[in-house]
Amino acid sequence: MTQKLTRLLSFKNIVRLALACLIIFGACQAFLPHKKDIMPVVLLINRYPMTPEDKQFLKNINPYGFLLSIPIHPGLKLPDLKKELEEVLGRKDFLFFIDQEGGAVNRIKHFVDGFDAPAPETFGKLAEKNFDEAVRQAYEYGVRTGKTLKDLTIDVVFAPLAEPSAGPKTHRKSRYFSQNPETAKALADAFAKGLDDGGVTPCYKHFPGAPTETDPHQTQQEITDSLDTLRARGVKPFEEAARWNCLMTALAVYPAVDKDTTSIFSPAFYRFLRKEIPYQGLIIPDALNMEAAEGADITTIGARMNKALEAGADVVMPFFPFSSSPQWMEEQLRQIRTPQIKRFQKKVHLLKRRN
Repeated sequence: MTQKLTRLLSFKNIVRLALACLIIFGACQAFLPHKKDIMPVVLLINRYPMTPEDKQFLKNINPYGFLLSIPIHPGLKLPDLKKELEEVLGRKDFLFFIDQEGGAVNRIKHFVDGFDAPAPETFGKLAEKNFDEAVRQAYEYGVRTGKTLKDLTIDVVFAPLAEPSAGPKTHRKSRYFSQNPETAKALADAFAKGLDDGGVTPCYKHFPGAPTETDPHQTQQEITDSLDTLRARGVKPFEEAARWNCLMTALAVYPAVDKDTTSIFSPAFYRFLRKEIPYQGLIIPDALNMEAAEGADITTIGARMNKALEAGADVVMPFFPFSSSPQWMEEQLRQIRTPQIKRFQKKVHLLKRRN
């Protein structure tokens, strides 16, 4: 008996057994459906109801998620859309994103009539009189917002806007909590904690800030702050973003980090971000269709996506014109190179579907 056991456990038999297992595993893989790579993009639902061509496009691309409320589709029920997309994509782990800062950026109103969404500046003004009360109210507003979005089946919110304002003349100043970086951080963190407790994931924006007198979406800004100033005003308000693994970057040039390249296309910028917070979560540049990204020529969007991903972004948002054909959009998306797609598969798990 001992001799038979010894023969069974001999080196040659172990090797044969291992080879047999590999052959069986390979045969099983050949007949089982392969898991399709998820494309590192967040897209819009350009048309609704979706056409068969739209659905085939989404099936071909298999995107990470969708930004909702742009464009507005009257009568659209998000739970119904989610079920439809589950059937189209053949998976349930895609994410629904939304912009919901409050004030002028109130997307909930497209789905919930009369939703009260005070601007972030409201809490900053209160903080000047009663700091603790402002933090408390920012948190409660976050909880209320989170619960409402949870009911709408939203997973991730592009908020809080954590960067400090640049003063009274800042473009759309009401979007900012405060000019004071400590106050901006405290209120942003309270709002983010409220969103999370309400049932959605916050995504801090726009690191490390680009507030100026002109629209940062349409005009590329050059932020001439020193590294020390960037660390104090730009990095510190974003420290808590690491808790939720989601952060959106600004579209600007920061000469102290990289004097020649727009932030979202700069490897040095992504290294700075990851080192200074420090941060290991998902980095999502602001929308690449914006003029501040690389001009008004939308035909370069495919190259922009690939350039941002190669520099260090994890997920990109091309946001094609609403009239774009599925064929043209797929041509642009296919410019994303395989190594960037494969790299993203290791990070897909960092954000979980909440609703």
